[in-house]
Amino acid sequence: MVCMTNAMQKLGVKGRSQAVVELIRMGELKL
Repeated sequence: MVCMTNAMQKLGVKGRSQAVVELIRMGELKL
């Protein structure tokens, strides 16, 4: 996902977990 990639790049590797949480909240990531 481009959105996930951009979020991870902005937050960095350490913030990838937070990025996933934000994506879930936005509904971009469906588990």
